[in-house]
Amino acid sequence: MVWHGDHQHKKTFLLVIDNDQKRSESIPAPHLRINGERLKTLDINDACRYLGYWGTRNDDMSVTREAVREKAKVARDRIKSHPLTPELSAKLLARKGIGAFRFLAALIEWSQNELEGLQKIWIQAYKNAWHVPWSSTDSLYTFLTAEGGHECPLPSGVLTQALLQHVDQCMRHEDVVKRNMLAHLERTLTEWHCNSFTVLIDEMELWDWNIANKDIWSRLAKSLHSQKVSVTWAGKMDQKLAAVLVPAKMSWATAMQSIRKCKTRIEKIGGSRVDTEPSAWGLDVQVWNLLWTGEEAMKKCIPNLKRAGFESVEDLQGQP
Repeated sequence: MVWHGDHQHKKTFLLVIDNDQKRSESIPAPHLRINGERLKTLDINDACRYLGYWGTRNDDMSVTREAVREKAKVARDRIKSHPLTPELSAKLLARKGIGAFRFLAALIEWSQNELEGLQKIWIQAYKNAWHVPWSSTDSLYTFLTAEGGHECPLPSGVLTQALLQHVDQCMRHEDVVKRNMLAHLERTLTEWHCNSFTVLIDEMELWDWNIANKDIWSRLAKSLHSQKVSVTWAGKMDQKLAAVLVPAKMSWATAMQSIRKCKTRIEKIGGSRVDTEPSAWGLDVQVWNLLWTGEEAMKKCIPNLKRAGFESVEDLQGQP
């Protein structure tokens, strides 16, 4: 068949119905035909490929993530039997295994376990390249070259690079893409009770990856904090948002940060509200109780305070 002057095969066309599962069960899909042949209709859980991504119409991208893992495994196993030098084997992995992840990393959510699984496969590939067993230590292959290691790329670092490149391309021109990205950033900052992207990066210290992995801006902020990377355009974006978010004042997230850091550190060493005495931390009982209940209370109150016009904790000064 011919589509806009180009010859297309019928198998490249699929009928995807944009509705929810309940409606798809009650309303049958229409019979669409091209040149007398009926197009295949995808079920809500069937995955199809579009612009290099595999997904279902209910936004399940697990097929794409599985395809990336399989490509990494194929590259890892190919290195084991390939007559290449270790350096050339590493380049083969970068092109065949890591490249697939880099292409998809910025726009797909990856859980902590999924990133750790990819990291394990990549390190195994490096061990295959140097002809050592998988049971050997990982440090030799993850350390920097300057420190005597082989500097195997890690998914967290590749993801940070991909996110930065994607955001930089979207923010490069004064067009609708940039306006949409800034609007998305404004919503993200509001959700995290921050008033600038710089504050959002600091906020990510208190959150695990699976919680911070909500959208592209919080994902980028968490990646930058974890990798200890600073970006020059963060301040410029904060200036663009100044008319909306008042970055000169202390944000609600910053106001609560010190007490939340204290709570996080207590939990990291196995402490809890019940099992630990307040006196061990030099705190009285009232402050100790607020340490555990204050954050949840503020999460419920902050949206109401903002609707009342208190955009910053500083706006509460002088209020009864």
